[in-house]
Amino acid sequence: MKALHKNVIRYLRARQFWALMIWAAAAAILSGLTAYFEWPAWFYYVALGWVLLYFIAMTLIQPAIYNKVTRYELKEDLLIVRTGFFTVKTRMVPIKRIQGAKLTTGPISRKYKLANVTVNTASTIFMLPPVETEEAQMLKSDIIERVKGELTDV
Repeated sequence: MKALHKNVIRYLRARQFWALMIWAAAAAILSGLTAYFEWPAWFYYVALGWVLLYFIAMTLIQPAIYNKVTRYELKEDLLIVRTGFFTVKTRMVPIKRIQGAKLTTGPISRKYKLANVTVNTASTIFMLPPVETEEAQMLKSDIIERVKGELTDV
């Protein structure tokens, strides 16, 4: 199975940074309300503790672990993605069930030269982990070519 590119860690940290900014704004609002309504001082500490905990867990640790435990592979008849740290989850999508593939990039992913490939089946939307843009384009075209060549009984 293929490992993720090292830029995935930077990409996930950048995305989590913006989520951290939302939590920091919520903590600032809670602190302002605490001062305005003269609530107990421990509200400040809870807000600060939550933001620090979120920063350490989701911005520093989680992207590195995600990069180490996430793998993907495109076989002749299956698309496989394995994720998980404590509980390993392996998702397999048969090529004959795939109805389409879509490649998306955003401003943060373009900065790190990454793209997301989304595969549609009749019942689910299956997102692959972020991969390099060139590899994502090849992966998308490979999936589409295999789907075109697949004979189905449905």
